Amino acid sequence: MYKTDILAFGAHPDDVECAAAGVIIGTIQRGGTVVIVDLTKGEMGSHGVGGQREKEAINSANILGVGMREQLDLGDGNIFSNKANRDKVVRVIRKYRPKIVLANAFVDRHPDHGEAAKLVKDACFLSGLRKFSTDSGGEWQEPWRPAGVYHYIQDYFVAPSFVVDISMHFTRKMKAIKAYRSQFVTASDRMPSGSIALLKQIEATNQIFGRAINVEYAEGFVSESYVGLSDLQALL
Repeated sequence: MYKTDILAFGAHPDDVECAAAGVIIGTIQRGGTVVIVDLTKGEMGSHGVGGQREKEAINSANILGVGMREQLDLGDGNIFSNKANRDKVVRVIRKYRPKIVLANAFVDRHPDHGEAAKLVKDACFLSGLRKFSTDSGGEWQEPWRPAGVYHYIQDYFVAPSFVVDISMHFTRKMKAIKAYRSQFVTASDRMPSGSIALLKQIEATNQIFGRAINVEYAEGFVSESYVGLSDLQALL
């Protein structure tokens, strides 16, 4: 049985918000469950310190309505699909037993994003293998493989496999992003030019994806496997 509807991984705090917050808000408002897992604390970022960014991540999760958020602290700038990291991610997948896993894009501006995409993809496969043994608190974990693994589109523009209407949730999405004050607001409460450009890019990308399905805003995702449907009208 599924325990969690969506388990969203991000290489850094704010990755999930920038690319998939609208889907998360919509899922929760419909009664679904969402867990966010940050693979690192984002400690290599040019702005903000560890404790501050942790508080910002909690504040952002509260805005989204997410009840559970974890940070694995794999090391910013040091994300790789090695055995130690795969073990940690598999433990999380088996702990939350998600229906859907979201992860970074394979091709993106930050090298950690592509590495995180591969790490999460590998872990999702290994998590379904009974002979891949992990434990939690000394207890053996049952194998678990999510029904879908989708990669959200963040910085680089990538052609999506599908897009999701987030028009009703866009304003709240931007509020969740701006909760990362160290990244988007300076001490003088003025946004640095790079942050303004990024916020405009997020809006523009969501508008482009929205236009494709005749809505105001949408988020795009890439699937490396078929997206199965029981009813063709579910595409509409």
